Amino acid sequence: MSRTRRNEFRGSKYWVLANSRIMYDFKFDPIKAYLESTQGMILQQEKELNEKYHAWNKEHSNNPEMPDAFDIYEMEIMNSSEFPNILNQSIYLTIYSTFENEFFKLCEWCQKAESLKIGPKDINGQGYIGQCRKYITNVLDVSLDSLNAEWTEIKKYQLIRNSIAHNNGIIKSPKNDILTFIENSNGISFDTEKSQVKMESIDFLKTLIDKLTNFLSETAERIIKEKNAST
Repeated sequence: MSRTRRNEFRGSKYWVLANSRIMYDFKFDPIKAYLESTQGMILQQEKELNEKYHAWNKEHSNNPEMPDAFDIYEMEIMNSSEFPNILNQSIYLTIYSTFENEFFKLCEWCQKAESLKIGPKDINGQGYIGQCRKYITNVLDVSLDSLNAEWTEIKKYQLIRNSIAHNNGIIKSPKNDILTFIENSNGISFDTEKSQVKMESIDFLKTLIDKLTNFLSETAERIIKEKNAST
């Protein structure tokens, strides 16, 4: 939100939320930095393994009694191929957990600002994010209809999160919408034989961070707009 827009809400009890985009960027920036660091580590390891592989073949390819490079480095090759998925899935869970926590904190902050007895924990919903959205729309009486498309997409991220956290990335009987979503997203794939999600690169995670921070920021902006208008 620009300085001019923030000035519109100066004096409102929701003033602090005007800086929400900066706040959420600070919260997720360390995760982005870690993503870049882990990607660099994986690429370096792949480079070193590739150099060893070709060095072995160059030195021993003319000796039929010596094993092939793949036989020598098979375990390293297999492990290396799984590193991106393992690391990316673990970071995915961290990103999603951070989003849940920040969404919940936003609701609790609003509860205190309005001096309400009912908090987000008192709302029935599908997990933390379902509780939070219902709290904002039903208790705070703030419309989030303008974010319906974003919410639909976040529900797909939630499904992927649940599959990773509870079933090693397996999505049983996936619907067409989630398959289409995965197919159209960079950095993620779906193994139809195993019915399993695979995180191939950090591109999917960086996109996830951008979309979650945008959703949180836009939600905060909707709250301060409607609450400022009602006072």
